[in-house]
Amino acid sequence: MKDRQEQIAERREAMPRKYRRLYDRAVGGKSLRSCINAQCLECVAWVSKEVTLCTDLACPLWAVRLYRNSGSARNGDLIVAEPKNSENTSNG
Repeated sequence: MKDRQEQIAERREAMPRKYRRLYDRAVGGKSLRSCINAQCLECVAWVSKEVTLCTDLACPLWAVRLYRNSGSARNGDLIVAEPKNSENTSNG
């Protein structure tokens, strides 16, 4: 049986380089947000655009995933979550 560090190393090697730092923070226990972001990205095979298109309403992370609608993604870089209370209002 592989130990945790071996499993982490294997998984890390299989993911795109640009997400390895996020993954390191997550598995290192440095940030709950990093854990959520990494799990969502891993779920959609590290295709960040797919997180914005998530339709799995029963997922335990759905309510806290990276973005709640596809209009809030910025440059395809899904590292920081949009605040829950943000609203786009434009009064005339």
